[in-house]
Amino acid sequence: MRFRKTLTFLILATALIVAPIAGAQRKIVAPGLSPARADVAASLPRHGSVKPPLRYATLQGGATTAAKPFTQEQVSNMVRAGLGDDSGAKLIEQRGIDFAPSEDFYQTLKAAGASEAFLKALRATKPPEPASAKKPLNQVQVFALLVGQVASHRVTMLVQERGIDFEPTDDYLQEVRLAGGEDELTSALKSAKVTKPATVDPAAQARQTEVRQHLARAGEFYRGKRYANAEAELRAAILLAPENAELHDALGAVLGEQGDWDGEISEERGALRLNPNLAEVHVNLGRALGEKGDWDGSITEERAALRLDPNFEVAHVNLGRALGAKGDWDGDIAEQREALRLNPKNEFAHANLGAALGAKHDWEGEISEDREALRLNPSNEAAHVNLGIALGNRGDWDGEIAEEREALRLDPNNAIAHLTLGAAYANKHDWDGQISEDREALRVDPNNEKAHVNLGMALGVKGDWDGEIVEEREAIRLNPNDEPAHVNIGLALGSKHDWDGAIGELREALRLNPKDASAHGSLGLVLGIKGDSDGAIAEFRQALRLNPNDANAHYGLGLALEKKGDRAGALEEFRSAYELNSNNGSYRVAYERLLNSATPAASSEKQHNWERGKVIAQDLSSSRAGTYNAPIGTATVAVPIYRRSNAVVIETDNYRYEWNEVGRSTLILPVNGFVDFYRDGNWFVVLDSKRKKHKFALVSITARGQER
Repeated sequence: MRFRKTLTFLILATALIVAPIAGAQRKIVAPGLSPARADVAASLPRHGSVKPPLRYATLQGGATTAAKPFTQEQVSNMVRAGLGDDSGAKLIEQRGIDFAPSEDFYQTLKAAGASEAFLKALRATKPPEPASAKKPLNQVQVFALLVGQVASHRVTMLVQERGIDFEPTDDYLQEVRLAGGEDELTSALKSAKVTKPATVDPAAQARQTEVRQHLARAGEFYRGKRYANAEAELRAAILLAPENAELHDALGAVLGEQGDWDGEISEERGALRLNPNLAEVHVNLGRALGEKGDWDGSITEERAALRLDPNFEVAHVNLGRALGAKGDWDGDIAEQREALRLNPKNEFAHANLGAALGAKHDWEGEISEDREALRLNPSNEAAHVNLGIALGNRGDWDGEIAEEREALRLDPNNAIAHLTLGAAYANKHDWDGQISEDREALRVDPNNEKAHVNLGMALGVKGDWDGEIVEEREAIRLNPNDEPAHVNIGLALGSKHDWDGAIGELREALRLNPKDASAHGSLGLVLGIKGDSDGAIAEFRQALRLNPNDANAHYGLGLALEKKGDRAGALEEFRSAYELNSNNGSYRVAYERLLNSATPAASSEKQHNWERGKVIAQDLSSSRAGTYNAPIGTATVAVPIYRRSNAVVIETDNYRYEWNEVGRSTLILPVNGFVDFYRDGNWFVVLDSKRKKHKFALVSITARGQER
């Protein structure tokens, strides 16, 4: 989970009096990739474009068994070892290969040094024909594929490639439709090549018919999301055909839909014991392991599927998802792009690719992929969630809100969409809206630690410290390493003047994440309240090393330095805070107070009456003011003279001034910011950051409609 958003609340303090801890920076976390990606994966077709399971035939050479065909990895290693030449080509011709090379694979070998003869031999060699591909499909297999969520189009392809061993009746075709078969499949069944078994066992045929009837009902129940009923039908079918691996795979899929990942894992492993060459079973097992958080196991299974079928697009999608869950975003991106090369219309690959790009802060790339996923399927709620997150990261809160609401229209019980919508409301300072959405997220998922963190933060902003503490402690119970929860509970305890409790929580947050600048700043604030000025200074300086533009930390450091008697250092910090945020009243008051008190001591001049004005405009220009004759060798050349102009418009509460600076140096003033000045005779004097005087002549002055 990445922390997608933080909200900043400025410290309100004056002089040496430190404000309540509520002013520090609280943490709000929005769901990032992992939950949204989990939803994407949960929507994946389990098998997608599944090719026939590869069962490699044994190559016989006389009385001995020939060496096994080369795997894709072995071919790559041959080229790396310098065997990508004629000798390697002969080995390829002798032993063959057990995979279907892609064009990208050929190009990779060529770049690695493979000769044309080697590549020609590789292109001429075909992988062994899977034994299963030669056998026609029976009635049970067609239904098992559909119930196992193989796409109807893919089942159609299998029927066309392999034929069937039965004559489909009208009743059978109707059952196929109820199980999810589309018109394309029923048409293929009607026109398929029929190769009936040489011998028919009446008892086996009757048993197969009964299994098929259970599968037909299971498929209908599955489509209606009546998973418990589908499970019962599949278990009845397995009692009749316990050695059928496809039935165990289908049962695993149904158990997974009910959230019984352990049950699915058990069934998928049972299926692989019966037939280890079913790529779709490896995919489903990998998916279930991923749902349990076993990403290494998931990666192993998806790669096993790809060894059986390198063009298995769903395996590429799921492998990418698992790599991304381990933080390998580049690996994730590569797998999703390979899936899209195989099928540019795979909405899930687009959505997962977008999520991986977002993890690398490529918001535009994420937005583009999510929108393509939604073009392919406007009802992909996970893509709406992820698109909303990406828009929010770009600062488009309204766009984020619209996407999350659409996701919730599609599924009102999507906890991630509620959580993300709440985060968007928070960024618009709609705390009641955030609280409502976070509570909805917890209604759907009471163990969602991020919802507890965000709900606590919103309650704290509204002054309900006890409510915040309850929520943050629940988040910490669910995950003791939740750093934002420790920060927030520390701030809430500080707001209740439990300074020691606040220090303990903030130190724990920093143990978990030493690079959290805001936590260092908050700890500095609490240490300052406790009278530990040295500790406060150390924390504020660490915060500024991590984030030099943290106005809060500059201001807090200024307070601590002033308390230690370092007024010059304090003035610099107050100035930095004020320059970073000139709209903060506390920064302005502290800066002006110390600046005015420091002015008489800065020089032997008399004390001045300082005024403050807003810089309305500044015009820096130069104009030609004549020439002077300069001797160049024996000649005289007219050299142009330019006059620089620094025209400034300043407004105070009572007057509007137009000034023009005199002197050689030019002072750049903050337009729309404020400047302090005093009058010295006919001059208006402004000090720069090094306390050097800049004099301005009065051009005009307007006093509430009167011009002098």
